Amino acid sequence: MKDFFKIILGNLAAQAIVVSLMLVGCVVFLFMLLMSGSSKPIEIADHTVLVVDLWANISDAPETETINNAINQAMEGSYTPNYYLLELIDAIEQAAEDEQIEAIFLHGNLLPVGYGSGLAVLTEVREALLEFKQSGKKIYAYVVDPTMKDYYLMSVADEVYMNPFGLISLNGLSSEGVYLGDALKKYGIGVQATKVGKYKSAVEMFTGNKMSQADREQLSELLDDLWQTILTDISTARGVSKSQILQESDDQGFFIAERAKEIGLVDRVGYFDEVITALKESYAVDEDFGTFRQVAMNDYISRHGFRAEGAPLWVNSPQIAVVYAEGEIVDGEGYTDQVGGDRLSRWIRELRHDENVAAIVLRVNSPGGSAVASELIQREVREANKVKPVVISMGSMAASGGYWISAYSSQIFAEPATITGSIGVFGLVPNFKELANEHGVTFDGVKTSTYADLFTLSRPKTPEEMALIQTFTDQLYDEFIRKVSEGRGLPLEKVAEIAQGRVWSGQDALGIGLVDQIGGLNDAINYAAASAGVGDDWAITQVPEARNLAEAFAELIADTPGVPPVVKAPNDLLHTTIRKLNKELASLRALNDPRNVYARIPFSLEIQ
Repeated sequence: MKDFFKIILGNLAAQAIVVSLMLVGCVVFLFMLLMSGSSKPIEIADHTVLVVDLWANISDAPETETINNAINQAMEGSYTPNYYLLELIDAIEQAAEDEQIEAIFLHGNLLPVGYGSGLAVLTEVREALLEFKQSGKKIYAYVVDPTMKDYYLMSVADEVYMNPFGLISLNGLSSEGVYLGDALKKYGIGVQATKVGKYKSAVEMFTGNKMSQADREQLSELLDDLWQTILTDISTARGVSKSQILQESDDQGFFIAERAKEIGLVDRVGYFDEVITALKESYAVDEDFGTFRQVAMNDYISRHGFRAEGAPLWVNSPQIAVVYAEGEIVDGEGYTDQVGGDRLSRWIRELRHDENVAAIVLRVNSPGGSAVASELIQREVREANKVKPVVISMGSMAASGGYWISAYSSQIFAEPATITGSIGVFGLVPNFKELANEHGVTFDGVKTSTYADLFTLSRPKTPEEMALIQTFTDQLYDEFIRKVSEGRGLPLEKVAEIAQGRVWSGQDALGIGLVDQIGGLNDAINYAAASAGVGDDWAITQVPEARNLAEAFAELIADTPGVPPVVKAPNDLLHTTIRKLNKELASLRALNDPRNVYARIPFSLEIQ
């Protein structure tokens, strides 16, 4: 017995020591982060090359640090760096004017997180790089194993270097879905669904085991539109025939270094040290480090900060408010990676009443979600647009509920590669009766009215109940059609024809009237400023604002991100499959519409 108590006390002591060390470690880590935020801006000498490390995510919205994220970073020992779009574009524009910056060097592979690093965002960054070249300065890029997105971005470079053992992936686009219908049946989980729209295929993930013909048709046309845009842009940048790239892609899909050089996809084949030597010969040498004189993009951003072109940042300047709607649309406040209907509605309402805000730009990067939450947001957009211009800037995805919240704006901007439309709704009603019964669990109860337990999970719905849910679905679809017709000034019949839950590329959406102009976030901001009549006297305010760890910590007790190593996610078959399945299943937490009716694009729509 004495030994037993010794063991117990020993374990408790060991656990206490471990917990104490973890707490001390977290405190030290937070202290180091806070101290790092007070470091002086780096000095930049003449003849410097701006180095853009692409081992990062490019998000629409500014990064908001939290204490939880910091603790997770400390425990895991890694994090994913992040550039946000306006900040990155602004830094590139400043570099074009900066006499101390003579060139840009791109390297690394993008690390997409959530809805970041999509094709539309990369298009905007790419356009900023093209404008940088117009200043007469050069862009260099080094690739090893670039994905299609990596190469698409870096193809703008004047000189592209490739590792001799590298491989360019230019094998086209695909969209592959996960279908849980058979699995759910196997485990006794029933799913009943309603939908309106021939192409509204989101329910197929839960009810079927393969892609429907209608979904196959719309996705094939969408991917072909996006693929043609990518091929055209690469062809133009590299001076290579579009038909040749397409033929080579169909023949082999991937390009080893020598073949990539033969057809003009890259300019030189060499190792990283050879690229360093070439840049040392062309630009100033940093004697301390034995390399070319350089500044990292993160340091450059920290030094110069974010500015709006032509916008003096004094306090009394009229504000152009850029509001970010990034993630799935959910009822209530939502998580930080979701668009909470209550939260976004409140932000827009506050901006409507703020006399210092001259116009609102709503940046939408969302596949949609809760129909009720989408309607709450749309109402605030509609009311705000009566008082001041509300301009929509569509990111990589602004579909279904993402389009719902956009319809009543003054103007809609999209990129050619934006995924939009998907005007349709569906309903999902799961039940666990069979699964529960198999484990000896049964349900019974009483009710006062026929439909009192309509949304119970304990049993399948009766035909009469499904008919009622279908009525809800039909009503929402009719309202969706009517609102798009009214908001966009399109005939009801035309909207009904182009709706049906079908997804469109931004370029096609322009042709059918769902968007007004092809352009990026800066284009939308400038349009909003012009519509508000503020001339050159305006400044940008962002909602939510970027918040570093120091600010988050100050809120907790009265950051800047740390620098743990960047660790690329494991890319083996097992981890890739698990990540894909987890991403699909994570969408289930967004299914919180009070009527179980949703305006969302297919869960599986991910461009690879």
